[in-house]
Amino acid sequence: MKTFNKVLLLIVALFTTILLNSCKKEQDNNVSTTVASLPAPDSKISGTVQSPSGSPIGSAKIIAGGYSTLSDMNGAFELDVYHGNYTLKIQTGSGTLFMTSLNVNVNTGQVLSLAAPQSTLQQVGTLAYIPGAFDKIESIIIDSLGYSATALTLNDLSNYSSFSNYGALFLNCGLLGANTMDSLKYTNLSTYLHNHGSIYASDFAVECITGDGNWRLAAPSINQDAKNMHSSSGFGALSTCVSPKLGGFLPDSSLCTSKSGPTGLVAQAVINDPAIINLLGKNHMDINYDLGGWEVINQVDAPFNSIITDSILNRPLAVKSYRFSMEYGGIIFYTTFHNKPQGLISPDMKNVLQYFILNL
Repeated sequence: MKTFNKVLLLIVALFTTILLNSCKKEQDNNVSTTVASLPAPDSKISGTVQSPSGSPIGSAKIIAGGYSTLSDMNGAFELDVYHGNYTLKIQTGSGTLFMTSLNVNVNTGQVLSLAAPQSTLQQVGTLAYIPGAFDKIESIIIDSLGYSATALTLNDLSNYSSFSNYGALFLNCGLLGANTMDSLKYTNLSTYLHNHGSIYASDFAVECITGDGNWRLAAPSINQDAKNMHSSSGFGALSTCVSPKLGGFLPDSSLCTSKSGPTGLVAQAVINDPAIINLLGKNHMDINYDLGGWEVINQVDAPFNSIITDSILNRPLAVKSYRFSMEYGGIIFYTTFHNKPQGLISPDMKNVLQYFILNL
């Protein structure tokens, strides 16, 4: 009986070894097939990505089959491809808001140069904004880039259907008055993010996300749901916030801010995002805070990552969230700096703000 068991064990071990080797060979073959399925490039597609107003768009993605590249800081690109027919896509972000698609045929050895209309990045999603006293991001969307956006009011946040169909919502610094946010608005913004929408918020508009320091009842059930959502520890692991605020739909530990920023220049801020580095052609930028009392980010945790950091104090100046659900969820760009209604911003800051707009 012992001899039989030994034989049986040997047979099982041998079968397992054969099976594992077979799986490994199959995996190796799949990898080699994938690599081999992409022929060595023998042709090129070139062009300059621009907005409808003619502004160059850097760090746009150019995709043709399995080949891809990014446009440079001047919007120029040169994509190496194997000759043939392609559906060429030019997009920013996930392509749900801004994308151009066209069919191209590239001959062997050809450098196919796209004309300006062909490489213009088209708006395919809708945008909305709420005006603010200290920021005017819509001037960059509409005037600088040549895209369209619809003006909403803060009261529209109380009616989910008023903004749910927009692909991105821009919340300007200075949009909030006294006692203007409540549990219904917070819950609607959270639902919007989890469904499909993305949010840009600047400076004081962080209170639409993490709270304005008050808790106002909109309806009993909604109020309780929002309270439960805000108190959840699922997003952030930080245990404290130096300036916690009531309200909001994210815990203060995720994005802990305070109105303590002084007027002055933050020199050589470190850029942590490779796409923004490619956009500016450098890994640092100067940021001039010419309005006193801006929101300082004291702590940051999931779902946010720092994309621009103060090189001296090592604190985030702009952050980006991951998507709020795997398939449909949106993202948040939050920045402590912004343009002003007067439009007095540096070229670097303007380019970074354009990047935020285009990559929601």
